[in-house]
Amino acid sequence: MPAFPVNRAGAILAVADVDRSVAFYRDLMGFDVDAVYDDPPYASLSRAGMRLSLAEQGHAADDRPGVMMVAPADPASAAVVLVLEVDDCMAVHALLTTAGADMLAPPFSPPWGGHRFFLRDPDGYLVEIEELA
Repeated sequence: MPAFPVNRAGAILAVADVDRSVAFYRDLMGFDVDAVYDDPPYASLSRAGMRLSLAEQGHAADDRPGVMMVAPADPASAAVVLVLEVDDCMAVHALLTTAGADMLAPPFSPPWGGHRFFLRDPDGYLVEIEELA
């Protein structure tokens, strides 16, 4: 298997409205906004060493021919889950609930330990907040 150094890992999410998604990830999830671009709308954010980019859906790109990025059409079907590991899952749940986050269910404590809960971002992507045992 080839080995190569990686400085940071991240993800790019296709979103319907970059400004709305930036507000969600900045204001509710605590990401720092590193850059925002207008044409096409795109933003790069970071938290805990991760880079999260938000690309307005429907724009072609020369470096990914034949691939059109689109936000989830059905929020009941998840193709990706963004996971944020925290020290106190219950406190974060209370904070985000008070802030009006779109929670799927109360926190869950699996038999192997820890706690987790899921919420949806404005485009329907799942965000898991997890406290490891």
